Amino acid sequence: MKTRTLGIVVVVLLLLVAVVGGGLWAVGRLSFLDSYRSEYDYTVRVSADEPISNVTIFVPLPVHDGTSDVGTVVETREYLKPDSWTYSVVETRHGPMLRIQADEIPAEPTYHRAVIENDRLVRWEQIPVEEYVQNDSETVRVEHDAVEVNADLATNRSIDTKSPERAEPLLNPRSNARAVPCEWPHDADETQCYSYDTMIFVEYDGPETTNLTVTSELRGGNSWWVGGWNFNEYTDRVYVYDLPGDQQGWVVVQGELQTGVGNYPLNPPQ
Repeated sequence: MKTRTLGIVVVVLLLLVAVVGGGLWAVGRLSFLDSYRSEYDYTVRVSADEPISNVTIFVPLPVHDGTSDVGTVVETREYLKPDSWTYSVVETRHGPMLRIQADEIPAEPTYHRAVIENDRLVRWEQIPVEEYVQNDSETVRVEHDAVEVNADLATNRSIDTKSPERAEPLLNPRSNARAVPCEWPHDADETQCYSYDTMIFVEYDGPETTNLTVTSELRGGNSWWVGGWNFNEYTDRVYVYDLPGDQQGWVVVQGELQTGVGNYPLNPPQ
C-alpha cells in the first residue's frame, strides 16, 4: 500500500513538473515570438578635415535583385541641416548608388534662434555668434563638420544573417570577394568574414591638403527578448579614411562583410 501511494505521489510530481515546465516553455516562446524584430539599419557619413564646397559623393547602397528598398527610406536626422544638402538614389554605370551633394561642408559652426508663434516652434533662424547664449534653450550651436544620412527599414520576416549573399541586400557595387580571418571579438565559429572591392565617386572644391572620410555601413539583424535581449546580425561596411585631395572621380576602395554574429535560437519565425 505504501509503495502504491509513493508511486502515485511520484507520478503526480512528474506531471506537475511537466505542466510547470511546459507552461514556462510556452511563456518563453510567447515572449520570444512577441518581441522578435527584424530590421536593416543603413548609415552614411561624409566629413573632411578642411572646408570643402561643391561636394558630390556616390557611395555604395544596399541592393538586392537590382533594387534598393532601404534606399527608399533614406533620410537625414540633421534637423538644422543646410537646405543645399541633398541625397538621392541614382543609377550609375556601377548600378544604383546613393548620391550625396552639398554646397559646402563648413569648418565653422552656425548659430540659430528659435522662432515661436502661438506657443509653437515654427522654425530656427540663423543668428550672429554674438547673439548666441550658452545654456539658453532658445539658441543653439550647430556643428556642420559632416553630412550624415540614415535609413531604418523593418521587415516581417526573419533576416538571414548567416548567408546574406543569398537573400539579403548588400552594399553594391562589389567584386573580388574573398574570405579573410575574423578579428576578435567576432571570431566565433558561426562568424564568417569577407573582404571585397567596391567603388565610390568623389568630387569637390577645396585645398589640395584636404583629407576626406566616407563611411557607408549596413546592418541587418534579428533581436528578441527571452531573459534579456538577444540578437544576431550581419554587417556590411565601407570605411574610407583620409582620402587625399588628389584622389577624385571614381576610386576603388575596400569593403568588409561579417556574417553570423550573435546567437541563434531554435525554430525562429520565418
